[in-house]
Amino acid sequence: MRCVRLHAPRDLRLESAPDPKPGPRQALVRVHSVGICGSDLHYYEEGRIGSNKMTVPFVLGHEFAGTIEGVGEGIDPARIGQRVAVEPGTPCFVCEHCTRGEYNVCPKMAFPGGPGHDGALCDFMAVPAEFCFPVPESMGHDEAAAIEPLAVALHSVELAGMRPGDTVAVLGTGPIGLLIAMAARVSGAVTIYGADLLPYRVAAAAACGVDHACDASKEDTVEAIFRATGGRGVDVAFDAARSSETAALACRVARPGGTCVLTGISGAVEDPIPVEVARRKGLTVRWCRRFRHNYPRAIALVSAGLIDVKKIVSHSFPLERTPEAFALVSRAGDRVLKASIDF
Repeated sequence: MRCVRLHAPRDLRLESAPDPKPGPRQALVRVHSVGICGSDLHYYEEGRIGSNKMTVPFVLGHEFAGTIEGVGEGIDPARIGQRVAVEPGTPCFVCEHCTRGEYNVCPKMAFPGGPGHDGALCDFMAVPAEFCFPVPESMGHDEAAAIEPLAVALHSVELAGMRPGDTVAVLGTGPIGLLIAMAARVSGAVTIYGADLLPYRVAAAAACGVDHACDASKEDTVEAIFRATGGRGVDVAFDAARSSETAALACRVARPGGTCVLTGISGAVEDPIPVEVARRKGLTVRWCRRFRHNYPRAIALVSAGLIDVKKIVSHSFPLERTPEAFALVSRAGDRVLKASIDF
């Protein structure tokens, strides 16, 4: 099969690899669409995320969808032919965290698209069948691949414990931030504020439910949100950026007694948090680690037309043009939001 392997930062190569075979309880999925994620970009640009560093070439990609073409022992052959969104990652299923339902923090998680675990930029993937979620025929392959970032957004909103009528700030209106805004809206947010350094992403925010968006390259985000809220701040602040600065900004724009959810990945081992601000405000600060049990509801929300993931998918490339796609996303060219690899 074909695959695109990362050999070093910004060095992606189209190569061949053996076709995988499904093991017990696995499905063989022919991959049709893969979204480029911010964490993929960290490996592409820097070869690492924090202390997780690449040492040998590997295949990127964990936002993917496809068709089941084969099954291993213990899986009903009737599943062959199903179009599915695939929840990435294989937890151990037996540790304390897995048995408590917190499999997203399983220490033995094998997550595709990172060092040691090849990802989905290839023709076939053998994956746990229970993590292959059927999608309706009306859902495009690129939409089905976007269920993964939507699941992150839904988990972020869950962690916030949102209530109808809450006010929300989304710092970073890239794909994850835009999906968080849409998820917050269907969860009862009455007013959503946004901020980004890229003017075209500020403009895109309005189409995704953000009521007031700040161009952070031209005005101070904290001042803009305090001005808009009459000095109160917001009930919930989401950090959805690839920055070491936005976690602190989230703490500053949250109201006293409010909640901050840190979803963005800066790529650093440590980021600064204004402890005095968070302590004096009595903030609840939570970190989002991927998702858990969110795929069925993400698919249901898209199927019902309550969230439109097509709004974040702006570009499509064939597998052989993957290096071009990554270069475009890395430089934020051509007003790109989410680029998908479709084959």
